[in-house]
Amino acid sequence: MMAYVFIMVILLVFQSTVMELFKIGEIKPDLPLVFALCCSLVKGENMGAFMGFVNGILEDIVYGRFLGFNALIKFLTGYIQGYFTRDIFKGPAIITMSLTFLGTLVYNIIFIFLSLIFKEITNPWYFFTPIVLPSALFNMIISPFVYYAIVKIERFFDYYFNVKY
Repeated sequence: MMAYVFIMVILLVFQSTVMELFKIGEIKPDLPLVFALCCSLVKGENMGAFMGFVNGILEDIVYGRFLGFNALIKFLTGYIQGYFTRDIFKGPAIITMSLTFLGTLVYNIIFIFLSLIFKEITNPWYFFTPIVLPSALFNMIISPFVYYAIVKIERFFDYYFNVKY
């Protein structure tokens, strides 16, 4: 579990530095969110919720105005993604891509809804079409690579740390 937290920290640093080079307009992929969503696909809703919370609290510390705002949203997103995809076969890349697209949409819908409640934004459609959809597409494109890396990490941990003698 600590290895995943370490990976999340590295992804957040990578997100705030190197990913600025991959921006298209104002849109860039959200690597920590994709990592949390893929963790929820591979490990289930509890791991997805935990990784979403870690991702969100780190982002709140680095970027946020309200401590816990992103943590709550990403916690809910990771849990929802893991819970509703329990019985889905996630092997093919198109399924992973579709679920990541939907997970990103869920994250952004919760974000916009809570931002409306806290009066951070006044026009949700201003964000939805030009920002949410392209970012969901961007996340969808990188998700098979992240999912594959998580599966490889899990196999490594299972082989080297869960060997019963």
